[in-house]
Amino acid sequence: MDSPTVSVPTEPQKNTNQPSLIRGLGLLDSVLLLVSGIIGSSIFLTAKDIAGPLPQPALFLLVWVIGGVVSLFGCVAFAELGSMFPESGGQYVYLREAYGDLVAFLYGWMLFSVANGGTIAALAVASAAYLGEIIPPISQEHVIFAAAGITFTRAHAVGLLLIVILTYVNVVGLRWGALLQNVSTWTKFIAMAAFVFLGFAIG
Repeated sequence: MDSPTVSVPTEPQKNTNQPSLIRGLGLLDSVLLLVSGIIGSSIFLTAKDIAGPLPQPALFLLVWVIGGVVSLFGCVAFAELGSMFPESGGQYVYLREAYGDLVAFLYGWMLFSVANGGTIAALAVASAAYLGEIIPPISQEHVIFAAAGITFTRAHAVGLLLIVILTYVNVVGLRWGALLQNVSTWTKFIAMAAFVFLGFAIG
């Protein structure tokens, strides 16, 4: 009498049609992207506003040290959350796990439409305003139009153009966006090193 055949279960076939993230960034690209996000741009934009009201240079350095310690707490918290939930999505994933889908959904749209959009606009205009100190024709002193309490200057136009160009570069391809990010991060390093060197050299 023949023994019954038992079928061996096989692994389910993976659906290759599922959308997935493209792993197009190398280790150096990822490190520079992270470092650039940590450094940010405020260190170049707010230094004069912080140093101005302070009577002593030592207090200026103390403010940066305190800010660095506070930022470190945030870094440690995000590192812990990232190890607990190793998924793509960042804050969306953390809020979804803690408070549910609705809160995470609302946060994602708020981040896209308000927080990130406002930050990008502010940084673009600030960059154009600083560029206007070097190239006077694009400074904020040149008003294109002013109506209903809204003033649009050449610096705003240049800032808008910067947003369009950078968006296009990132839409064209991941490698071009990574290259631009790497160049800007190294530029930050060089600028900060120059500030430190001049600070010790001039005193």
